[in-house]
Amino acid sequence: MVFQPKLPVADRLLPYLRLIDANRWYSNRGPLLARFEQALADHFAVASDRVIGVANATAGLTASLLAAGVDDAGRDGSPLCILPSWTHEATAVAALRAGLTPWFHEVEEADWSLSPERVADSLRANPTLAARVSHVIVTAPFGAVVAAEPWRALSDHFGLAVTIDAASGFDQLRGGPVDAVVSLHATKVLGVGEGGVVIAQDAQRAARLRDLVQLGLSDERVIQRAGLNAKLSEYGAAIGLAALDIWPERRATLVRLRAHYAARLGGVPGLSLWAPEGVSSTLMLRLPGPVAVETGRRLAARGIATRRWWHAGCHRQPAFAACPRHPLPITEALADSVLGLPFHEDLTLCDIDTVVDTLRDVLAD
Repeated sequence: MVFQPKLPVADRLLPYLRLIDANRWYSNRGPLLARFEQALADHFAVASDRVIGVANATAGLTASLLAAGVDDAGRDGSPLCILPSWTHEATAVAALRAGLTPWFHEVEEADWSLSPERVADSLRANPTLAARVSHVIVTAPFGAVVAAEPWRALSDHFGLAVTIDAASGFDQLRGGPVDAVVSLHATKVLGVGEGGVVIAQDAQRAARLRDLVQLGLSDERVIQRAGLNAKLSEYGAAIGLAALDIWPERRATLVRLRAHYAARLGGVPGLSLWAPEGVSSTLMLRLPGPVAVETGRRLAARGIATRRWWHAGCHRQPAFAACPRHPLPITEALADSVLGLPFHEDLTLCDIDTVVDTLRDVLAD
């Protein structure tokens, strides 16, 4: 199995579930959610009023786009959102759900992410499309950290809102001068089943986000801008609090497993192990050429599961076929050569040895 989700066990949850029973408060910004958001704020090193728990990260991205409040009046055509094609499809779906059309840009070979300098060059070189751009989503790939300050500078210079899609970035993300969104899905290192968190760029943006994730309703029950129903329930917050209780132990396990993979893969010619700053729930390997599909098939035949987590690039999906794009040779090369190996807490070091030895055999054939 390439991944085995593992949420806190029932005994860890019971103290928090009993608090829900006592409070009889189940959703709509309850006391456990406030406690969870405070704990997350401490982790992300921001004030608690900048953290908003949401039902899932895709909704969090959509809310961030809506909260930017960019005036579309006078734009020639539907507003655009610059984002990478090398990202999970949820990133592009979030842009569409916010009323924006994705404009796919190329990532850098070295860090698999957008470059603010290249985005700036694109805006200058394509004035017709640039006039329609209202937002940029920057994906932090597989636990990597994206420096926020250069994106704040681009935001200020071009008058565009910027959001960092840090879905897998819980471990090392710290709050910055642009919005960031982290996934709390069961497949992430800190999971609640379905959930997410937005770390807003400031308290004013956070207040707008809180309204937007409860349909847009303000405390006075007035909707200035329609939002979505994306609240995180007390039950989600309970799981999150229990997950934070065991996070140090879980992190240590993942660090140990990753280190063993790195040691065993280090001598294999042509392979490159993705090495993000933070602990991630995936282990991504760059193969020596466009052989990800075939390598995955051959490993599966020998009992080793793999996954192409970001598939073939968003631009290859039928739903986004009509979206504008730059040439995407790096994205297509990554899509054809990056493979996710088995990585989860139930793996033993012997399991990893088996995976690596089998991979060596397959590549040598």
